[in-house]
This record gives sequence, C-alpha cells and structure tokens, in this order.
Amino acid sequence: MTGSRASLLAAAAEEFAQYGLRGTRIQAIVDRAGVNERMIYHHFGGKEGLYKATLQDQMTGLHYAWHPKLQEAVTLAPYEGMAMALTALADALASRPALVGLWLHESLNNWKTLPLPSSDALPIELQKLYERGQHEGVFRKDCPFEIAHGIAMSALIGSAILARRGDAQAPGPNFDFSLAKTREMTLGQLLDGMTGPAPISRP
Repeated sequence: MTGSRASLLAAAAEEFAQYGLRGTRIQAIVDRAGVNERMIYHHFGGKEGLYKATLQDQMTGLHYAWHPKLQEAVTLAPYEGMAMALTALADALASRPALVGLWLHESLNNWKTLPLPSSDALPIELQKLYERGQHEGVFRKDCPFEIAHGIAMSALIGSAILARRGDAQAPGPNFDFSLAKTREMTLGQLLDGMTGPAPISRP
C-alpha cells in the first residue's frame, strides 16, 4: 500500500467515524493525512470510494487481528474457547475505535455501503465451537448460533461505546468503568448470564 493511500485511509477512518459520509469534509481528510486532495481521486475515485475503501480496510484489519486467536480458540474446550474468542474480539474492537464509529453511522444509514452479513457469512470457526458446546451441554440448546452471535456482537460493540464515557455512569466513586473492566463484565454476562457461573452438566 502506498504511503498516500495508507495515510488517507487512516485519516478518513477518523473523520468518517466522527462525522459519517455526508458530514465529513474532504479538506479535513487531506489536512489530517497531509496529502494533496487529488490523491483521493487518484486512489479512490472520490469521497464515496474512499468511504467504502475505509470500511473495507477497517474490516480487514479486524479480521487479521482476531483470526489467529479464533483459530486457537476452536482447539479448546467450548467454554474456554468461547471465552478466548470473545476476549480476542473485544480486544480487536477496542484497538479499532474508528470501526465502531463507522458501524454506528452505517446503521443510521441502513447499512447501504456495508451490508449486514448473511447467516452463511458468519465466522464458521465460532459457529462450530458454539455448536460443539451445545452438543456437549455447555451452551443452551434453544438459542441458535445466529442469535448468539448477534447478541455477542451487540454487547461487545456496546461495551466499547460505554467504556468511552469513562466513569460518568459509574454507580459509585469506587466503581471501575474502564475499558478493561467493562469488557470483563460484558464477557461475564455473555458467558454466564445474570445468574453467574454455574456447574456445567455433561450428557
């Protein structure tokens, strides 16, 4: 990737995440990137092309950050593997705050640029791990993977947003509302629900 292209993608991610496609000014992107405006048209054909490329670049980065841990997670027992997979996904999302902002703008725009994935496009490794856990009696059998995946994604994205508010919503002065603590509690809710950890019954 050329220097100007990479610089534009990085700058565009920040601007689009904050202002969306319509609200972002090309001049703000090139000022942040430190390149000539004509490079946008050279590399991407225009503002819309840059926006689409930015989304793709951020999604590709998320994939490459998460995939190695996901590959490792599927070799573990279902509960431990799911904990590793979700923790790694939370870490990957936390390291890409611009992607969360981009997703929020996409959702407000009915996902016109980045269509929501169909069920057959969801991570197959995670699905196999989840279904193995269902078969072994570790995960509840009445919740299909597609629902579980959607809930997990919503929770992890929401926790990343919530943690950005710092301690503003903390119930007390000694409450830790850091990103790490928020992630820990979110993962606990996803894996154990509101009842907390329970003994695992094996068939």
